[in-house]
Amino acid sequence: MNCPNCDSAMSSMTLEGHIGPPVTLQVCVPCQGFWFEMFKSLQLAPGSTLKLMKFIGENSSSARTSAAEILHCPVCRDKLLLTHDWQRNTPFTYWRCDREHGHYIVFFDFLREKDYIRPLSPQEITKLRENIQVLNCHNCGAPIDLAKGSSCEHCHSPVSMLDMQQPQRMLAQLKGAASRTPHFTQEFSLIQHLDDSDYDWWKDVSSFGLIQVGLNMVARWLSRIAD
Repeated sequence: MNCPNCDSAMSSMTLEGHIGPPVTLQVCVPCQGFWFEMFKSLQLAPGSTLKLMKFIGENSSSARTSAAEILHCPVCRDKLLLTHDWQRNTPFTYWRCDREHGHYIVFFDFLREKDYIRPLSPQEITKLRENIQVLNCHNCGAPIDLAKGSSCEHCHSPVSMLDMQQPQRMLAQLKGAASRTPHFTQEFSLIQHLDDSDYDWWKDVSSFGLIQVGLNMVARWLSRIAD
């Protein structure tokens, strides 16, 4: 199956379904996008969602292929329809086939759909400004001058970060997770961790952004659990 965005061959992944058979999806790493058959994304088991989160963390640090003006369904070749949706208070977008063959979604919008990304609070914005002057937008890559505001002037996306509580909540649904994983208190925050850590995470935040730094952290954490 070819990628709806770049038309190159995609790779297949098969993961555990929440109820019923396994879920097979297609992935294009250069475009950083997934193709799901209709409603298959909703059928992922919690552990499968965490595996995709780890996969995203390991494959999203480089720039992705630019979005094409028109994306085509890899099954029927019809034009995909850009669709806007919401997960609680978080907007996300994807491209769907009008014939219901499936939908294409980029990595970061997949994380938004799963409620893994949230805007920073006013207190977190203040802490961020103490350490960072300019941050690249996680959505379009444009620079955000934090002295002027906390959203992108180009695409209007708010400065956001990975919600570190979400992986813990997901792991709590897995059998035996509590005995194998560190506990995150309700007060745990990525900003707090970066501020308290001996490692100079702020340099990485300036280069890669808050979401990517959070993904790198969780990917390493999940790798240790797997070991």
